[in-house]
Amino acid sequence: MNSARVFTPDNHLARLLRPGAPTAAELLADADSRLTALAGTIRVFISNKLTAILPFAEQTDDVLLAECRDIAGIAMNIAEVAGAAGLEALGDVARGIYVMIDGLVSLGVWHTDALRLHIRSLSLLSPDAGPSTAQDEQRIVENLRLMREAIGLKS
Repeated sequence: MNSARVFTPDNHLARLLRPGAPTAAELLADADSRLTALAGTIRVFISNKLTAILPFAEQTDDVLLAECRDIAGIAMNIAEVAGAAGLEALGDVARGIYVMIDGLVSLGVWHTDALRLHIRSLSLLSPDAGPSTAQDEQRIVENLRLMREAIGLKS
C-alpha cells in the first residue's frame, strides 16, 4: 500500500503581500479621504453634465427620440458619480432617466412628457438649486419612481 503524501501548493499571493502593508480598513479610510478631496471636482463634473442635459427638457419629441442615447449617456455619467459628491437623490433621478430611455430601446415604452419631467427634476436637485431638505428630495425621487412604474418601467 502506498503511503499518503502531503502536497502544499506554492502560495503565489504571498509574494505580493508584504509585511506592514496597510489593512483593508486603512485602505478604505484612505479611499474615503481621497473621495472627500475629489468632491469639489465631482460637483464641477456634475454641473457640466447638467448644463448638457437640462436643455433637452425644452426639446421636441422628435429631438428627444433622436438624441435619446446621448441623453442616456449623460444621465449615466451623473448617476455614476453623484453619490460620491453627496448628491444621492440627483443620482437616483439620473438613473431614472436612463431607465426610461432603456425602456424605449428594450420595451418600446416611450413617454416624452415623463422624460421631460425627469430632466427638469435634475435642476431641482442640482448643487446650484439651493438648499432642499432630504425629505423633499426623497419625495421627488419616490414620485418619479412611482411614475415610471405606472407607465410600465421597472426601476
